[in-house]
Amino acid sequence: MSIRSLFASLGGIAVVAVAVSACSSSTEEDEGITYAKTIQPLVAEKCQSCHREGGIAPFSLSTYAEVRKMGEQAAYVVKERQMPPWGAFDDETCQVQHSFKDDLSLTDEQIATFAKWVELGMPQGDESKYPPAKKTYAASTLIDRTHLFEMKVDHELIAGNKDDIRCFPIDPGFTEDTWVGASNVLPGEPRVVHHVIVYVDPDGEGMKKAGDAKSYPCFGGPEIKNPSLLLAWAPGVPPGDYGEEAGLKVPKGAHLIMQVHYHPSPTTTYRDKSGFELKVLPYKPGFVAQVVLAGNAESADGDLLKLMPGPNDPNGKPQFVIPPNVPDHTETMELTIPTKIGDVDIPQMAINAVGAHMHWAGVDMKIEIERAAPPEGQPQKECLLGTPKYDFNWQRGYQYAGPVDKLPSIGPGDKVRFTCKYNNTTSNRHVVKAMSELRLSSPAEITLGEETLDEMCLGVFVATRRATLLD
Repeated sequence: MSIRSLFASLGGIAVVAVAVSACSSSTEEDEGITYAKTIQPLVAEKCQSCHREGGIAPFSLSTYAEVRKMGEQAAYVVKERQMPPWGAFDDETCQVQHSFKDDLSLTDEQIATFAKWVELGMPQGDESKYPPAKKTYAASTLIDRTHLFEMKVDHELIAGNKDDIRCFPIDPGFTEDTWVGASNVLPGEPRVVHHVIVYVDPDGEGMKKAGDAKSYPCFGGPEIKNPSLLLAWAPGVPPGDYGEEAGLKVPKGAHLIMQVHYHPSPTTTYRDKSGFELKVLPYKPGFVAQVVLAGNAESADGDLLKLMPGPNDPNGKPQFVIPPNVPDHTETMELTIPTKIGDVDIPQMAINAVGAHMHWAGVDMKIEIERAAPPEGQPQKECLLGTPKYDFNWQRGYQYAGPVDKLPSIGPGDKVRFTCKYNNTTSNRHVVKAMSELRLSSPAEITLGEETLDEMCLGVFVATRRATLLD
């Protein structure tokens, strides 16, 4: 695997801005737990950003009647931590030392309070004494976008079981070096769009490859000489920026290539016209944002990225193979951050956000760092992320709270370890779906690959450094 495949600049790692508040008290008497007093503020803070009129959820939870109707089901999904959609939690293997911004998770106390309310018969209480919590919800599009780009023509995805990956070149018309401060993807047909990546094409090669067809197949990458990544999207990723005074650079005259990975319906043909939004900054920002992608190690022989021995390796040799009917298979890999890429020195950077990417069999990912020379105030070892409730349908970046000088750092010589856990059994609903698509009666062996029914183990870091005169 090349250095270029491990390190790339991109955008689109986003965090939903939803306020968090404590909504119950351990001293509150059972008879005081009512919708008006306790449950309505909790639902407003944790649920209504999606479960409201115009939200992305299939039903609203804006009134007492609506919440009561779904109360028993809601108590179950919050107990199982299926909702709200937040996969990052501490466990015995990973204790994150930094708090996450806009944390959507429910505390154990809040879960117990909701369950008790349901047990008590879901009393309404006197809503006149407790006015409904007022909430401003995060938008599903970039409110302050400056540019919208879409496919020139619709793409038809024929029913079947073979993934289709297409590249759609775009000339953004940037006549000067341009700094992107925020981005968002607008999937045209979410039922078949597996992910979207937008590449920077500095030489405009994509437009020539596409010709009159306006697109071309590009399994594995955009097939141009010097691509870099501008943004990426997968299900569950909302609009996002790169932090205060931070941006990603698109060079003067560069084109963009939107790569769309389609996973078709087995029975229905769809037409798609996806697009993406950008917020271009009117100035050069004080911090340069960058995303480091690392993982998907193929072997133990890499100089920087190595696949580590695993519990189910065939013949005792490290291989990325997930056997069938194993509920807790793990694949582990380790990356050593180089001192240089080409002639460019790798600096110490602040990690603003971290994320995990796997496919349907993935259920948990842990990212740890061991620093070669810890900066002042940074531990030598720490766990950066654990996602024991990972769900492909609700991927997101987890942004650390706090000023830049208090964020975790990453730099030359540091070792980053990725431990990915997979459940390749019929207890995993995504594996059952894959079996249905492939017309299998039992789970099959899964290997590393780009298609939806393959697997990945990929960590994502959004990092920033102070801009220089050379940027």
